[in-house]
Amino acid sequence: MSSNLNEVVLHLEETLDDEAMTWLEDDVRLGPGVVSVGHNPDNCHMIMVVYDSESTRAANLLHTFQEHGLHAQVVGL
Repeated sequence: MSSNLNEVVLHLEETLDDEAMTWLEDDVRLGPGVVSVGHNPDNCHMIMVVYDSESTRAANLLHTFQEHGLHAQVVGL
């Protein structure tokens, strides 16, 4: 893995229960270049993803959320 790690914060419009959030994070974590995925339980609409920018882009990560039928926006890099 390269040393080109970036982080992105995505805002999720939907409210997911703990089980759905765990499933989503696990699925996103399987994506190419994804190093870690997490959220703050007190603000579950904000999800942070750390990724290798040589393997994926923030737009690809956003698309992963949309593939699950969720409405998300990139709000921070």
